[in-house]
Amino acid sequence: MEKEVYQPLEAARMVGLSKELLLTHEKSGTIPASKRDEKGNRFYTAEDVEEIRDAVGIRPGVQNPPQVLAVFNMKGGVGKSTFSANLAWRMAEKGFRILGLDSDPQGHMTTSLGQEPSAFRKTFQDILVPNHQKQTAAVPEVRCEITPNLHLVPANLSMCSLNLLLFQQPEREYRLRRTMEDIRKLGVYDVVVIDSPPSYDLTSLNILLACDLLLAPVKLDGNSFYGLEYLFDSIQDIRRTYRYTIPRVAITANHYNATYSVSRQILDGLKEHYLPHLTSTVVRQDVSFDKANALRQPIFVAAPSSRGSKDLDSLTAEVIGMLTQEQVQDVKHDQ
Repeated sequence: MEKEVYQPLEAARMVGLSKELLLTHEKSGTIPASKRDEKGNRFYTAEDVEEIRDAVGIRPGVQNPPQVLAVFNMKGGVGKSTFSANLAWRMAEKGFRILGLDSDPQGHMTTSLGQEPSAFRKTFQDILVPNHQKQTAAVPEVRCEITPNLHLVPANLSMCSLNLLLFQQPEREYRLRRTMEDIRKLGVYDVVVIDSPPSYDLTSLNILLACDLLLAPVKLDGNSFYGLEYLFDSIQDIRRTYRYTIPRVAITANHYNATYSVSRQILDGLKEHYLPHLTSTVVRQDVSFDKANALRQPIFVAAPSSRGSKDLDSLTAEVIGMLTQEQVQDVKHDQ
C-alpha cells in the first residue's frame, strides 16, 4: 500500500488547526515546511503530520492507556475485519497511537491494511504461546509499521492450531491479559484494536477477558439476533465464572439499506431489544467496501468520499468518545 499524503486542509483538520494557522506555523518555522508535487501543490506525509503534532503540542490521548477495543461477534461475515482495520486507521490519523492485533487466522485485518499475511514469520500466536525455548515473543519483535501511529501484529494460517496450543498453557484464559500488561509497560500505545475470530473458543475468551470496550457489528439480515443472544449469554457467563465485567458493550448496525424492508425491520428490532448498547451510527450498505477490500486498503484511502467512509468516520468519533469516558455499563438486555 502506497503511503498516504494529505493536502494542507486535510493535514490541518487531522491536527486540529485551521489551514491558515497551519501555514502561519510553517512560515514562522515552528513546523517543517510542506513538500510539493510536480505541479507545485503543497502536501504532507503521515510522518510530517506527526512532526506537526509534536511541534504544536496537540495530541489526543486516553486515560489508563492502552484502552482495549475488541471488534467481536461470534457470527462470521458481519464486518469485523472491515471495522477493526478502518477504526484503527482512522484513530491513528486522528493522532492516537494504535496497535492492531489480528487474532483471526484468515488474516483479513492484515490484508485490509495492505499486508500479505503469508509474508510474516511471526504472528499474534507468538505473543501468546511460548516457543520451544519457553519464551513468548515481545510485541516489538512481531509488529509491523503501517503508519507512524499504527502498528500491526499480523495473522496468517499458521495460527490454525492456536486454540489447541493455548489449551496446553497455564492460565490459558488470561494469556492475552498478561500480554496487555507487557504492552502497557511499553508506554507506546493509546488504544489496542483487536480483530476477533468468528467463534467462541479460547482465543475469543482471552479477548473478552482483556477488553475495555466490545464493539459488535451486526449485519442486518435474518440471522442477526441469534449471534447477539449468544454473545450476551456468553458475557453473562464470563461475569459469573471469571468475575469480570466488560466495562462497555456497543452494537453497530451494518450493511443497512433503507430500501429493503428487512433492513428496516431488523434495525427496529435492535432498537427495541438492545437500544442501550446501540451506537448512533448506522453503517450503510456500500459497494466501496468491496472495492477497498479488493485493493487491500482502508475505505478512507480507497473511497474517501463514499457513504461507507462517512459512516465509519462517524463511528470512529463515537468509539473515541466511549474510550475516553470512564463508564461501566450493565450488559443486561430485554429478551
